[in-house]
Amino acid sequence: MEIEEVIKKVINILDKLNIPYLLTGALSVVYYGEPRATHDIDLVIQIKEDDITLLMKGFQDNFFIDEESIRNALKERSMFNAVHKDTNFKVDFWILTEDKFNKEMFNRRVKRNILGIEIYLPTPEDVIINKLEWFKMSNIDKHYYDALSVYCVQKDNLDIEYIKNCCKAKSILEIFERMEEEIKKES
Repeated sequence: MEIEEVIKKVINILDKLNIPYLLTGALSVVYYGEPRATHDIDLVIQIKEDDITLLMKGFQDNFFIDEESIRNALKERSMFNAVHKDTNFKVDFWILTEDKFNKEMFNRRVKRNILGIEIYLPTPEDVIINKLEWFKMSNIDKHYYDALSVYCVQKDNLDIEYIKNCCKAKSILEIFERMEEEIKKES
């Protein structure tokens, strides 16, 4: 079984449980930018305490999942994961935080047909902003190059003003402007 089949399983379960979600991470980069390898699936989900039992029931047949991890993630507004039993693909579930940008990104999500099913994704602008923020926090180059990839492929369709306003608010405008300069030099 490929990662695509695991993605379909996860999305189908979330849809059946009426759990709002957003596919992020490398898979959103691949959708909007250039292909690259990934070994996990990242989703932002919006859950409350009452949803924990539903999640456990929905995922327990095909995934290793821990109820205590879900409870801790919900309490701390962090993440928990589930591991697909047949493939060992890891799914990271990030709890939607109260951060203004995260809430806006979640509200701006768009539904796209991927792998023959409808999946919620962030907008390309939000992928760029999110990846630049991860780059700033981690100093891991792949996040910068992910943002660059999405920018290069989507540049004619991007709301640059929105990106700049969000980057300014998150103190990453300098990184975004450096990326723009790099693209201009290569053009």
